Amino acid sequence: MQPTTLRDLLSQCRQYFVYAGWFSLAINMLLLSTPLFMLQVFDRVMHSRSNETLVLLLLIFGFALAGSSFLDMIRARLLARAGVAIQHLLRRPVVINVLQLKQQGNLNAHALDDISVLESFLSGHGIQALFEIPWIPFYFLVLYAFHPILCVVAVIGALVLSGLTVYEEKATAYKHAKGDDLQRKASDYIGAAFRNGETIRALGMQNALLARWERMHDLHLSGSVQAVDASSGIYATSKFIRNLLSILQMAAAAALIINAEHVTPGIMVASTIIMGRAVAPITMVIGSWKYFVKARKAYERLNKMLEGELGEENLLELPPPSGALSVDRVFYSTRQQSILRGIRFEVPAGEALGIVGPSGSGKSTLARLLLGIQRPDDGVVRLDGVDVWRWANQGLGRYVGYLPQVVRLFPGTVAENIARLQDIQACAEDVIAAAKLARAHDMILKLPKGYDSDVGEDGGFLSGGQRQQIGLARALFGNPCLLVLDEPNANLDGEAEAHLRQLLRELKQRGTSIVMVGHKPSLMSDMDKLLVLKEGRLAMFGPRGEIIGKISSEGGEESAVGTPAMQVVR
Repeated sequence: MQPTTLRDLLSQCRQYFVYAGWFSLAINMLLLSTPLFMLQVFDRVMHSRSNETLVLLLLIFGFALAGSSFLDMIRARLLARAGVAIQHLLRRPVVINVLQLKQQGNLNAHALDDISVLESFLSGHGIQALFEIPWIPFYFLVLYAFHPILCVVAVIGALVLSGLTVYEEKATAYKHAKGDDLQRKASDYIGAAFRNGETIRALGMQNALLARWERMHDLHLSGSVQAVDASSGIYATSKFIRNLLSILQMAAAAALIINAEHVTPGIMVASTIIMGRAVAPITMVIGSWKYFVKARKAYERLNKMLEGELGEENLLELPPPSGALSVDRVFYSTRQQSILRGIRFEVPAGEALGIVGPSGSGKSTLARLLLGIQRPDDGVVRLDGVDVWRWANQGLGRYVGYLPQVVRLFPGTVAENIARLQDIQACAEDVIAAAKLARAHDMILKLPKGYDSDVGEDGGFLSGGQRQQIGLARALFGNPCLLVLDEPNANLDGEAEAHLRQLLRELKQRGTSIVMVGHKPSLMSDMDKLLVLKEGRLAMFGPRGEIIGKISSEGGEESAVGTPAMQVVR
């Protein structure tokens, strides 16, 4: 799959904008009915004093105005549907990119907000002004047909207003964009505070946190006020110029009536209305400039994200893997530090690998790389010979299980979480089988509604141990061929840990490949191989007995592993 740009996606909505353009042509043609009606009334009806002519003109031009209003309504509905179509086109690739970029430490948490900004712009008055601007020269031609001087006055007014638009871009665009960025930062900061409310309350951090957030929010408010001050002054000036142009147009027409024979009072009134119609879109653009800036920045952010889309060419439908892992010279780093440095090892299908090492040595990062959650900076991780990063985007997840260090559950029921949000009616037996395998079935039945119990946001209605067991059942759902466990006994008591050890033995008998990150040696005693990480490098790798022997011969497991607890593994 080639990188997708926002232009490519928006091109699929081209027909909406083409039709909107044709509707705009018809609307602008029909809107000439008002000045033409005034022209006919002043120059024909008032001279002929014919009631029949007046009634006929009312019917004709009234019908034209009704048609214009109807087409305007259709155009607005069409643009609203264009906004919905863009939502449908963008939401999936944007969410996929957000999920992928989050693992790279480059999360754009407001990408979905950017889609909403584009949709609001397309369904608002700002985009309609853009459809009106191309027809301004048409109004100039009508004025030129009345008299060249009337056209000159309108052109000069349009140029002055266009100059104001350019000035507004230079004077306010940066301020609007900066204000939005400050608002996003303040929102992200307070959002992080809400997610860590327990820690904030327990450590008495409320006042310090609020003081820092208020400073960030005040910067946003100050920038927004400055941008509004500049915009309001320009908009007020544009309204003054537009009203002044109406007076100048009438004055020019009146002078022509006095000095030219073919210019009539009807032309004077009609030309004033037409000139107002000609410059109205420019004034509307000036008044909506803030939303133009928001939509443009949202477009740029989304386009930048989609241009860097991390997709690859679609893989053929591959058979379920056996679980054979191969890691070839893998490097991984963040902006701050290098995490993994040239890791290389292989694990045959059906074996159990324990990953140990001191805190910060890269154990959890390596576990995520094995599942394709994160992408290595260099090197490749393969499962049955296939790059897991590519396969992860094409449905690898149904063949693997993962228990992260911190288990987070989705809002919903216990069953929905175990089923990985699939249709419960279609996989009820698999849900119960996974829960029994994880030794969580009896615990779940004791909940108020059993499998239908609501877990709350992030599993907040459950204890840490309950979340851990449900997370383990979710990892076992579907009988995965590869199971990756990151500190699986972090929140388990002695009995639950014994059940976990029994589970590991059962899975090994089934031929399931297991990778487990941990510190407690009691679980590592069931592993076939051990991998020791130290400062992001592979310090030791091999059969468990061999690695324990090397540690013993060195006379200091703490120097190799970083924790004296490894002595119990022996």
